[in-house]
Amino acid sequence: MSITPIHQDPHHRFARELVEYLHLLGEGFEVDPQPQALRVSNDQGEVFVLDMTPFLARPHAPSAMKFFDGVRDLDGLLMAYQTARASMRFEDDLDGAMQHVDAYAKIFMAEMLAKGRAELNDHQARLIASWVKNLDVYCAIKSIESFLYSHADLKLLEIAPNYDWDVVFDHMAIRCGSKAHQDAERVADLLRSEHGYVSTQFAGEAYYQFPDGWNAYPVYKMLDNGQALRVFVDQSDADDEQQIIQHWNRVYGYTAHHIGIRATKLIDGQRVAVPLEDVMAALEKAGIKILTPTGQYTRGLLQQVFSQPEKNTAIPVALKQDIVKHGPQLEKTIENAKLLELVSRRELPPGLAMQLFALYGLKYDAQEPLHSAPVYQYFLPVQAAHVIKTSQWVMTE
Repeated sequence: MSITPIHQDPHHRFARELVEYLHLLGEGFEVDPQPQALRVSNDQGEVFVLDMTPFLARPHAPSAMKFFDGVRDLDGLLMAYQTARASMRFEDDLDGAMQHVDAYAKIFMAEMLAKGRAELNDHQARLIASWVKNLDVYCAIKSIESFLYSHADLKLLEIAPNYDWDVVFDHMAIRCGSKAHQDAERVADLLRSEHGYVSTQFAGEAYYQFPDGWNAYPVYKMLDNGQALRVFVDQSDADDEQQIIQHWNRVYGYTAHHIGIRATKLIDGQRVAVPLEDVMAALEKAGIKILTPTGQYTRGLLQQVFSQPEKNTAIPVALKQDIVKHGPQLEKTIENAKLLELVSRRELPPGLAMQLFALYGLKYDAQEPLHSAPVYQYFLPVQAAHVIKTSQWVMTE
């Protein structure tokens, strides 16, 4: 089998053209010695490298469509959720995956479904179904669980029409256990082997190791409706017993730590990102408290902020006491049950957006709400670490 020289690879060529475009804008982006990468620096003079090469993937059909298209009421949504969930293997179907998950995780899930049944109405159920049908089954299931539990997630779907925003899925973070048990490796393998996800074709984005005791496997998937899916598979390091992710996994199982959602808008026929500040202001007006945003590491190509976490005070006393033995700060942070992460990713100009979609054999249409073409596809590790720290800090206030 012949190997395409890197300078002839279309993804690499696109990245080089994108780097040149951003450099010429004069906004502080510098070309890295790797011509497909940018260098950016923060106010402290730290330099970060952003590889702009899009992930290589074959587009898939949105597998959630057949389950959620046509849902008309809350009963229909919950029935579709159960049917879709049973259609594919998830984490609790894997050998060894549930060995270190407490029995309370099933109670938490049952209470989550009961909370949704008690609090949602048919209109909200239709909003959720209409949104998740454009995803694959994995992301649809995890998103529904978040919508059933978090008022902030659902509120963004409800208010978006008032502003002519199109709300799209950006990513989710799945909290696994510990590297001591290869928990994230097991889940990442499931996503790649059975759900159609891929790691990037270059090593820098295949695995993240963070200095504060955790690591992650980002995986990606492109759908033929133009929707890109990003899943961040997190776990604690094997030798850090105080690191929170393994304890979240013990209490909540493999639910999403957060769902990242962003909004775009058509202006003069061009799709642009809704500024993060605008989304924050709209949600705060709707009664959702928002934390402090971060985006300085990418000069605004990727901005992120959490809403105030949904707090769970129903963790059994004995379970909490056992977890707190590993560190007193865990008493509060373990109650951090679910978050909404708001995201803003700067959009490509139309010419480059067409080129990006062509890499996947898709025709770009700015009028299509799912046809978001972000300038930067990934997660800069230093920024990812910062937002996780932010989400934990608020629980100790």
